Amino acid sequence: MSPITLSYVVTTFNKIEYLKITLAQLMEACQSDEEIVVVDGGSDDGTQDYLAVLWESRKIHQFISEKDFGEAHGINKAMMMAKGKLVKIITDDDVYYFPAVQRCKAFMLEHQSIDVLGFDGLGVSRSVEKPNFAITHYIDGFRNWTKTKKPFLFCGLSLMIRKTSLAYLGLFNTKFKIVDLEYSMRVSSLRTKIAFYTGLGFVNIVGPDSNSVKFYGTIEDERVIVRKMYLPEESEVTLAQRVKNARGVLGGIKNTILGSPPASRPAEYEKIVEQGMALLEEYDRSRPSEILIA
Repeated sequence: MSPITLSYVVTTFNKIEYLKITLAQLMEACQSDEEIVVVDGGSDDGTQDYLAVLWESRKIHQFISEKDFGEAHGINKAMMMAKGKLVKIITDDDVYYFPAVQRCKAFMLEHQSIDVLGFDGLGVSRSVEKPNFAITHYIDGFRNWTKTKKPFLFCGLSLMIRKTSLAYLGLFNTKFKIVDLEYSMRVSSLRTKIAFYTGLGFVNIVGPDSNSVKFYGTIEDERVIVRKMYLPEESEVTLAQRVKNARGVLGGIKNTILGSPPASRPAEYEKIVEQGMALLEEYDRSRPSEILIA
């Protein structure tokens, strides 16, 4: 058997209706030298039985279902289980453009010195009357980082990590709800070799079940804590900044979510997925992409 090059690590908890869509796309895209590792936090909505069927039919390669202490704990367990040279984080209620993922994988296998690779995507809220897809702009932080080495945020949906680099970068901090905020600021404050893909690779679908919605108050407090940790010279977060954060939900989405009328019911998830994937494909066809190194 050839060595596994890439492990897709998926964490989930009571989101089976979303997980089925995400995993269906992932299983279709998974290559022969890749594996799918799923960590379920002890769901009671049928997730464990669903995963067991997938595992028995060899559509996923590893899974556990047990109580954990949140998303960071689940990701850490999945990364420790992973057999691949590279680890790609997959969230259970978002979708991915796997041609972009494959380009990033090929680049990291060729460039052994790169520790972490990120990319942008689309963000959309299901909770407004007219959902509007908008491009995230984490690449702006990367470009600034290449000049100033000022820690920056990049979305966890994009993260591809070299497993051996975890010895230096560390695992995710289990104290935080918004796990990618602390992790990306941490790794970009170290001597990490980071690359950034200029194309788009995901659709971040923000809905009533999203952590960024369920734990909004906690996440806003965590923003202040993380800024003090990694940007002490800019530790004061003004009210205007908090409003800006709220509009962005995850800090990079440029939707004017607060300025749009709330929907009486969330937009259909399947329809959002279909629209988002079509936009990613169109973006990929119409714009050349490359991978930047600091």
